[in-house]
Amino acid sequence: MTDETQSIPSPISRATQVGIMLALAGCLLFSIKPVLIKIAYQYGGDATSIMALRAFSSLPLYVLTFCYLCLQQRNRSKVKQHGLKAVAIGILGYYCASYLDIASLAFISAQLERLLIFLFPTFVVLISWAFYRQVPSKQVIVSALIGYAGIALIFAHDFQTLGESVVTGSALAIGSALVFAFYLVWSKPLISHLGSSLFTSIGMGSAGVAIVIHLVMSKTELTSWSNELIGIGIVLGIFCTVVPSYLIAAAMARLSPTQLSLTSNIGPAITAISAVIILDEVFTPWHALGMTLVVFSVYTMNRNKP
Repeated sequence: MTDETQSIPSPISRATQVGIMLALAGCLLFSIKPVLIKIAYQYGGDATSIMALRAFSSLPLYVLTFCYLCLQQRNRSKVKQHGLKAVAIGILGYYCASYLDIASLAFISAQLERLLIFLFPTFVVLISWAFYRQVPSKQVIVSALIGYAGIALIFAHDFQTLGESVVTGSALAIGSALVFAFYLVWSKPLISHLGSSLFTSIGMGSAGVAIVIHLVMSKTELTSWSNELIGIGIVLGIFCTVVPSYLIAAAMARLSPTQLSLTSNIGPAITAISAVIILDEVFTPWHALGMTLVVFSVYTMNRNKP
């Protein structure tokens, strides 16, 4: 075998490289979402309007993708068999969790919100322990405690500077992470049946319909939305929702769950850098230490998975 032949990457390694690039791109777009939501609040948005604007711009794309996928008979059969479950779980993960997440950013910094959401793997462990008797190892428990210690450092700092609003915002973000953890646990078997792209289209599309219903029931005055708010909503819907959701779905087809989870570790750092530069948020040594502990926690937790 020649040196030239040896230097050519194997198909598996090429697929892994592409998967990592897709995952990193998706993580980047997801990670700037809280920063854009904070800006949307500055232009008069609230949780309902921000969520609705994102849905308006993303829902048509999910519907078109769903229709395209359903051109195949086997996909139509999958939808008939598993579609209703995907609708219910999609509404849970992409409507309920999203609303709590967006609402939390009215009270806390983008950095704290991202780290609280980033701890959802610890809730997955607790749910699996409580409902499915999957006892976590000592290493996983220690990893979770390290993550909570990191959050406690940032929470204590922000509470001193921002007051009791941090408690409200943190409770909403933790609620979002908990709901999303249930979504992950319950969606796992459905993704294996439907495939990631079809499941994503059904779940996100169903959540979009639920969001539109929420908007109608809230009797929000659409004429009060500024052009800036509408523009940010469109960017959130397309570039921070649709595009990264399919990037991650494509990465899932090329990477193991552990590889995919490890690439997401850069998320909090991206959010922190964006928040400091764009929003002029404070980044102290306490934030740096807390973020390091949280990222280390999630890294070791994923590494210790069987």
